Amino acid sequence: MKEVFIIAAAGVFATAAWAEWLYEGRWGSFGTGNGQFNRPEGIGVSPNGTVYVTDTTNDRVQYFTPTGSFRGKWGKSGTGKREFRSPRGIAVAPDTNVYVADMNNDRIKYFTATGSYLGQWGKPGTGVGEFNVPLNPTVAPNSNIYVCDRDNNRIQYFTPTGSFLGSWGGLVTPHGAEHGLVARAAQGGSSLGGKRRVQGIIAWPTDRHSLRRRGAVS
Repeated sequence: MKEVFIIAAAGVFATAAWAEWLYEGRWGSFGTGNGQFNRPEGIGVSPNGTVYVTDTTNDRVQYFTPTGSFRGKWGKSGTGKREFRSPRGIAVAPDTNVYVADMNNDRIKYFTATGSYLGQWGKPGTGVGEFNVPLNPTVAPNSNIYVCDRDNNRIQYFTPTGSFLGSWGGLVTPHGAEHGLVARAAQGGSSLGGKRRVQGIIAWPTDRHSLRRRGAVS
């Protein structure tokens, strides 16, 4: 069993065991065609089972059935509404809207399930709602959006339309974030750092070390 680092919604540090994964299949090959990839980096699954993948170096999002049949795509290189510069993380909300970390444009964009543009937020910087390499958004059960702001060493969180709600720092290049695993662990009766927590967020740095505590677990 491996361990991951867990940070609760208020920034509290804990650890939990990572379950083993069972191989079931694969799809994709190198290239630019439908169903091909050049550095697939992020993956998100819709409530209806649709699988979304950020095809990072091809500057696009592709989506598939659960078994890998190609269904559609959107995006190209650029700074426009449906354009990306190295999209990394991706998350799907309960309403099926899709959130993409447009890494080298330092912003979060969101779309309908089939890629119609809905909105965006963020710009380069260190201020509230600004990013320096945003990675791996995740959607909490209350639909708030958590984003690892890697080179600003913090996590910021927002409403579903991008209004700033809060942040915490003290992280060494946070690389990823995931909310659902903590929620499922708590609902399944697991103990997180000796405390029970239904809402939380997993966050890990690039080297998997040096997370810090903040706040108190209730």
